[in-house]
Amino acid sequence: MFDEKRFAGELKRKGVMVDEEQECYLSLKIFSAEDIDRATMNPNGDMRRYQALIWVRHKDENYITNIASGLPNPSWDSACIIPLGIYEPYKYFLHVEVYRMCSKSDPGPSSGIALVGKTRIPLPKLGHKICGRFGLVRPNDAVGPSSGSSSDLGCIAEGHIILNMETKTFF
Repeated sequence: MFDEKRFAGELKRKGVMVDEEQECYLSLKIFSAEDIDRATMNPNGDMRRYQALIWVRHKDENYITNIASGLPNPSWDSACIIPLGIYEPYKYFLHVEVYRMCSKSDPGPSSGIALVGKTRIPLPKLGHKICGRFGLVRPNDAVGPSSGSSSDLGCIAEGHIILNMETKTFF
């Protein structure tokens, strides 16, 4: 016989289901990025400047790190709290985009801002922490019907972002 209370208790214990009245948040720390640019791209040896843009839902506000210098490994060491509302497992992802700032040598927009890499990471279960090094990809402008490329993925691996995140409930 199916015991609904026991089953619900088991799901709550595993962090798959929580009480509806619990508001949750994501505690995020972004440490640094690795190998996001080739040193040969900047023969003068000048440090490049980078900033990370972070969000969970497009409708919510974005979080932006301070500008960090480093080639090829900028370090931010920043933290933020992102409200999630009611926890819904497997529904949301952490989105991180890393931009090169104030670069006069990048082709493209005259703003001097260029996307270096981005990633999408599933949020951890409630009360769990994920720490690690996550791969970044960037769009490959050379891929397309006229490029003659055999790859249809349209992106290139471009370094890693190092962070940790934990989902928690408000008390």
